[in-house]
Amino acid sequence: MIDAVSNVNFRGDVAGSNDIINAPSKFSVQAPISDTPADSFEKAGTEESKKSGNGLAVAIGAAIAAIAIFAGLGYAVKNGKLEKVDLDKTEGFFNKAWARVKNAGVYIGEKANSCYETVAGWCGKEVKDAKDAKATTEAATEAAAETK
Repeated sequence: MIDAVSNVNFRGDVAGSNDIINAPSKFSVQAPISDTPADSFEKAGTEESKKSGNGLAVAIGAAIAAIAIFAGLGYAVKNGKLEKVDLDKTEGFFNKAWARVKNAGVYIGEKANSCYETVAGWCGKEVKDAKDAKATTEAATEAAAETK
């Protein structure tokens, strides 16, 4: 059996804790004490404040993501994986919205292709279109089959 515990006090060892009426409350005004340390917002004005440099990292990350998307759309259009959709043949609100998004991606991919061809021209490389390369390989295989 458990015996009763005496002299247990959950109020702490504050002097005058029994005087509830005269105890300082949340809204009581106390006289300022000069020995107390300054508040943190007062220290911020005198000391050099540290700034977190997240803005630059976010801007660099967004620029890298935009370049990757630009290059990816160019690659998809160049290889024929992403083609323009005729809006007149699509029905429904969501299908037309998706067709407009695809057409915007095709437009951006075509711009990426033209940029790639311009830069490759500066470097002295000949750029072949993937569709033309596929057509020439098919023509070559057909010609080889006819000669046999």
